[in-house]
Amino acid sequence: MDIKEFAQELIDNVNMSVEMTGSDYDQELATSILEYMEDNGEVNAPEICSFQKTRSRITAYDYNDEAESLDLFYLIKANTLLGKVNNNEIHKGFNYLMSFYREAMNGQLFKNDDVAPSDEIVEVAKLVQSTKGQINQLRIYVITDGLTDPSAVPAAVESDDLDYVIEYNVWDMQRVYQQHNIRAGKEKVEIDFPTTYNTELQCLKMSEQNLFVDAYLAIIPGITLAKIYKQYQQVLLEKNVRTFLQFKGKVNKEIRKTLREKPDMFFSYNNGISTTASDIETKERDGMLYITRLFDWQIVNGGQTTASIAASLNDKEVDLSKVFVPMKISVIRDSEHDSELIKSISISANSQTAIKNSDFSANDPYLVDLERFSRSEWVPNGNNKPFCKWYFERTRGQYLDQLAQLNGFDEKSFKIEYPKKQKITKTDIAKYEVAWKQRPYEVCWGAEKNYKSFVAEIKREKPTISAVYYKKIIAKGILFNAIDSIVKAQNLGGYKANMNAYLMSAISFLSKGNLDLTYIWENQKIQNEVLSKVESLIPMVWEHITGGATGGNQSSNVGEWTKKADCWSKLKVKLGEIDKFDDDLMQPDTNDDGSYLNETQQSRIKEAEAIEPNYWFELANWAKKNNQLTPIERKAAFNFGTMKSRNRGITSLKQAQTALKIVEKAKELGFE
Repeated sequence: MDIKEFAQELIDNVNMSVEMTGSDYDQELATSILEYMEDNGEVNAPEICSFQKTRSRITAYDYNDEAESLDLFYLIKANTLLGKVNNNEIHKGFNYLMSFYREAMNGQLFKNDDVAPSDEIVEVAKLVQSTKGQINQLRIYVITDGLTDPSAVPAAVESDDLDYVIEYNVWDMQRVYQQHNIRAGKEKVEIDFPTTYNTELQCLKMSEQNLFVDAYLAIIPGITLAKIYKQYQQVLLEKNVRTFLQFKGKVNKEIRKTLREKPDMFFSYNNGISTTASDIETKERDGMLYITRLFDWQIVNGGQTTASIAASLNDKEVDLSKVFVPMKISVIRDSEHDSELIKSISISANSQTAIKNSDFSANDPYLVDLERFSRSEWVPNGNNKPFCKWYFERTRGQYLDQLAQLNGFDEKSFKIEYPKKQKITKTDIAKYEVAWKQRPYEVCWGAEKNYKSFVAEIKREKPTISAVYYKKIIAKGILFNAIDSIVKAQNLGGYKANMNAYLMSAISFLSKGNLDLTYIWENQKIQNEVLSKVESLIPMVWEHITGGATGGNQSSNVGEWTKKADCWSKLKVKLGEIDKFDDDLMQPDTNDDGSYLNETQQSRIKEAEAIEPNYWFELANWAKKNNQLTPIERKAAFNFGTMKSRNRGITSLKQAQTALKIVEKAKELGFE
């Protein structure tokens, strides 16, 4: 599709979302544009927060403490489809955002304005103030559904106190369309070194003994690598087997230290980057070989290095002219098996460095299995034939990527089978699961940090992914979205994300984590009694997290308060005085295949569930002290105690059988 068709489709989707959810048009438009910016990897996780006064305005914000960056966004709507937004309007947008930043920093933002202390913009202003001395770049973004003149964007400048760099950016419909085409594979990563970056890369070519791959060794200037990454961002890392999240604006501290203190030693300290390409152009001069162009260039190892160098492009403490990076280029000659070869190269390159808990491969069986069920499990449609599914994004941008490959009938069929409103991501699942496990404070840490915690838990517990497991995740997502809609309708003035997390955990608490999720999946809606309970909980939860007259959280910073486990602990005390859900709303016990448990099986679960946490801890300590039971059984006993102490019950027959077997064996060995 051309840019006009693309723009019309984007606007149509925005209007559809507004019609279906009753949301604000400007916020939906901003969200759509920001989604492409996130997909590109240029920004981390922007939050919508509209505020407007005469001279200070903002549409969204994003603070990435690891990248030492604060991003502010302002939306300008074009008067017509692909209408021109003149330079004066762009400059006004930049000025609105800079005025917002200065007034927030100086505590003048709400002077003469009647803004409630609980309004989310108050929290944003506090966040801005908290970044003083903590950022090395302030990035100002004008986003628009129109077209702009690139000359309207001023060059980056240093702040008056020389503490940080102010960088100005515009994302218009041309830039969004470009990102769409990159995702669709219509705009390849083609690097023209002499034309675009005024350099050529001296290289060595390995002997031509390999029929499938031509290999080169080169040295790339740090400033060139940074500029290339700034242009293409996440697209450069598509074939890297590690999770994309780890490269999202994050700066490795040791790399940054070297860049700042010993840039001339970077080549010696760093292992460099491993890359692939589909083709290469070289030229020979004075007996030396130089790389002039690379086609379909991918960084398959060294994403952290690349992102860190790019993040230092505007760091006044870094002299990138002294930074050089070792680079290996594998040019794939076997086009029929290029995907397999690139994957093998990536896996081999990454296996030479330790992969931490936070590194979660997009090819991990947990994610692969969820994707498999996502593509096979039809959404129930009563007595009628099912026609749609939920779409799980195993890799970031996968939905847009797949959609962009289709045209005509195939495109329409895909949208019917996988409606955009039924798309869920890895971080969505982490949010649903962690909130349901009654750790709303972790959800409030933010999407990326919460995802890391979730990943660590998945690696420890290694859950079995079945159709039942998948359907329960979707059911939790439906519940979370329903909570979101209810909270949004209340017009509380802010902290919607915090409220969503705490209300989700509250529903889990009041149902002991055993709400009938099968009903939600089968009907694709929430029980009326549950919806009523959510509405009734809102005043109490709102009062608790914002610290009203009887809230008693002793905190003026709602965002920080809701990140503390103590916030949830104190709310649980209040929830303990509220009536729990009736038994008819509880999940009927089932086997792993979804069949219902018989009375004997149910009694075994109840027997195991009745064991107190202290009993488990005493058993585990006794076994360790007397060297009884196997190490696995001792660990399991301790884990059962931990589960019970955290209000998580033994809900499966398999767990119950394991628990009771440990108890029986311990008693036989002398435990009393």
